[in-house]
Formats: sequence, structure tokens, C-alpha cells
Amino acid sequence: MKNTLTNLTRRPLMGVLAGALAVTLSAGCSSAPKTVDEAPVEVPEKSEQEKISESTGIPLEALGAFEEAMAAIEAGATERQTAIEALERAIEIEPTFAEAHYNLGLLYGEIDRNDDAVERIQNARELDPDVFDYTVALAKAYAENEQYDDAQTLFSEVVARDPNNLVAKNNMAVIALRRGEEDQALRYVEEILREDNVNVGALNTLGLIYMERENLSLAKYSLRKALKEDEANVDVLNNLGLVYIQEDNVPLAVDSFSKAIEADEDYLESRLNLAAILLEYLDYERANAHFTHAVRIAPHHCVANLGKGASSFAVGEHEDADERYSYYLEECDSDHLSSLERLAQLNETHLQRPEKAIAYYERLVELEDDVNKVANYQASINFMRSQLEQQAQQPEPEAAPEVEEAPEGEGEESAE
Repeated sequence: MKNTLTNLTRRPLMGVLAGALAVTLSAGCSSAPKTVDEAPVEVPEKSEQEKISESTGIPLEALGAFEEAMAAIEAGATERQTAIEALERAIEIEPTFAEAHYNLGLLYGEIDRNDDAVERIQNARELDPDVFDYTVALAKAYAENEQYDDAQTLFSEVVARDPNNLVAKNNMAVIALRRGEEDQALRYVEEILREDNVNVGALNTLGLIYMERENLSLAKYSLRKALKEDEANVDVLNNLGLVYIQEDNVPLAVDSFSKAIEADEDYLESRLNLAAILLEYLDYERANAHFTHAVRIAPHHCVANLGKGASSFAVGEHEDADERYSYYLEECDSDHLSSLERLAQLNETHLQRPEKAIAYYERLVELEDDVNKVANYQASINFMRSQLEQQAQQPEPEAAPEVEEAPEGEGEESAE
């Protein structure tokens, strides 16, 4: 299972309002002088949130939701959905809350809701165009959403504003590589390495370029050189694992993916890659554990749901398998043949839902080109329909006659 390229460098979520937490309001003057007899009036100290609300115009309720989101983000990926819901609430209360739009966009990007990520970060940039982080984040969101022209334009703007921004230059190399422009990507990387010959991001991208060119020896050399500078870099470890997969060196691939997970237990790409290997080698329990973690941290991720469906089926969690495959069809690929086939089998056998099974088989008959498979699907449809017709023709069992209760005292033997 090959993941998407991951070296568009992640930026940490901003845990403070842009400049707002530094604001301290001076105390106001009293409207009338105190007399000798007047006791001093104690004014309650305003909370930090109240000061921010006064200085920014953002309602306290929206600020509270924002702080709730920041706490959930600090708690890790398993609380990501809580953070998303809190930020959505903050924006509903205050639609001009740029920082909430920005952080929500970053979170959407982490769970593959790329269209939503672009929209939210665009909103943040429109609301506050002077925040440089928003421009960088939007360029990355465009790239992840495969809007490469827009991404290239913004990264060029970033480099124009900050010529020493090697991260932006490296992201331009990644975009060129994704577009199949390997020579252009290589030129960007060489430019970075002339300035910094041990730049981890550039070495990682260089490894990816050599992977695309199927020069696996140079790919490994570049990635291992990057690991000498940053031995726990999860992107580099993951990409090195992919090189080992191309070499059919499964033990080293497993080792590399495992090291990435040890460095960051919520690193999704390596969890999915490792789980896919375990599933292929019939280690169903461990594969299911990794896929379970994957959908917990990224519940809307298509590959995570598809993998969890397969591992749940393998370990006998049939209801969960049905739910995951159904999600994949509804949200990711409505014509995915293997998901349709597995859902048909689940509902025909383990879940005993023949009507649903028939519907899935009928969809397979429409989509499948293999005539032998189509014949088998049609045979299953005919068999289940025959069973349903037989059940419908069976008479309803007669209800037992009701026994009328005798009036009170009637039928009782005399005590005499």
C-alpha cells in the first residue's frame, strides 16, 4: 500500500491567537473623584479571555471553544475529532475568527478532507492576508488537493517574500515530482543542497526522485543520509520502508515502518503500510490492531477504512467490516468491486441479510467484465430470491387459541 508523498513539511498548530494573548489593557480612569468618606471599590480582575475578547471583538463563547480545541490538539490525534467539533463551533459563533479557520483547515488536511482544508485556510488568509503562515499553509493545502498550479504560485510568492525559505523550495520540488517533472524537481533539490548539503527535507525528496527513476541504491543512500541527520524523521523512515518494499525486502520494510511508529504513534502512513504487510502475510490480529488505531486517528480516511474492513472481516468482526466497506463505497469509490463483493458475501452469509446481498450482487453484475464471475453472482441472486419466495409462501403459524379466564370463584371446589 503506497502512501502519498509526505514531505510537505507539517507546521504545528498555532495554539494562540495571532498576537492577541500579548495584549494587556490599561485600567480606565474613574469618572468621578473619590471623597474622603468613600470606600475604595474593588474591580474584579478581568480574565485573560475577557481581555482578548475586548481587544479582538471575538465573543467569549467562541474563545472558549477555541481553547477547548487547543487542549484537544495537545492531547493527541485520538482527540482530533473533539478539536474539529470545537473549532467548527467557534466559527459558527464568530465567522470572522481567522485563527479558528486556519487550525480547522490544518486538522481537515490531516484526515484527508482536502477540499475542506483548502476552503478553511483560504478563509483565514482572506480574513487576515498579512499572516505569512496562512499563505504557506494554503500553498501546502493546494498541493495536497492536487491543485498544483495554485500551490506553485503561492510557494513562489513565499520564496519571493523569504528567499531563504528552503522548506518552500523543497515543497516546490515535491510538487514538480508529483506532476511528473523529475528534472525540475531535481533542479530545486540541487539548489537547496548547494545551500545546505545535509538538508533533511531535500535529501528526502532526492530519495523520492530516485525511487521514481527506480534507482533504489541511490534512493537508499539519500534517505539514509537524511536519517544520519534526523534518525527519528517519520517521513524519511516511511519512504525508506517503501524503497525496501520495492526491493521485496519485507523484514527491513517492517523495521522501517515500525521505527516511524515508535517515533510517532499517530503517524498514519506507516501504520497503514505496516498493517497492509501484516494483512498480506495473514497476521490478522496485528493488522487489525494497526487499522483500528488508524481509523481512530483518521475516521474519514479512505484507505484506513478499507483496510479496517478487510482486517475486521478476517478476525470475524462482521458488523464492523460491513460498516467500513459501506463507508468506503459511500464516501470514496462507489464502484469498488472488491468492496461490493465482500459486502455481498457478508450479507449473504454471516449477517443473513439476503435483500442487501442481492442488491450488492446486482451492482456487481452491472460492473464486472468477467463473465464467469457474473454467472456466479447471478446464481447467488437466483438462489437467494428462491429462498425468499419460499419463505413468503409459507403460511403463518396459527396462533394458539386464547383461554378465557373463568369468572372469579367459578370452578373452585367447595371447602365443605
